[in-house]
Amino acid sequence: MEPLKLPPDVDGISETGSFTDDYLLYLLAQASAIASDAFHQKLATDGLSVSTWRILGSLYPNKRLNVGMLAHECLMKQPTLTRTLDRLVNAGLVHRLHSATDRRGVLVELTEEGRDVASENVLKAKAQEAHVTRDYSSTEVAELKNMLRELIRRSLEK
Repeated sequence: MEPLKLPPDVDGISETGSFTDDYLLYLLAQASAIASDAFHQKLATDGLSVSTWRILGSLYPNKRLNVGMLAHECLMKQPTLTRTLDRLVNAGLVHRLHSATDRRGVLVELTEEGRDVASENVLKAKAQEAHVTRDYSSTEVAELKNMLRELIRRSLEK
């Protein structure tokens, strides 16, 4: 693999003298952390972990996913997801179904109780999104989301 080459005029340091001030991946991580913090605190107050929320949100309202796809959507490693799913099955929030097309395949979906918990938190998540984007026009928000989706799509192609 050939080493990455920067253009000759790029040293990776912003005008402020900090590498991270102009490093896209750091900026994405920082924006996510800041934008998510208040919502994650609300989840914790309600007794939900971020990983549980990601599972419920990914399956809401009526999605069925296999464990591999769910792990991908929830940004989790499959063994961690499996342990979390065991707890959620025991709590009555999700259930596992055997795939009709693949005898080894397992699909996961929300139970009615899981859908209710997810629904409450979808409303809170939307409220947090509205709060975070309150100073942006709907066009700017749509453009940002589209750019992020495109960044994800292109990154996954490689």
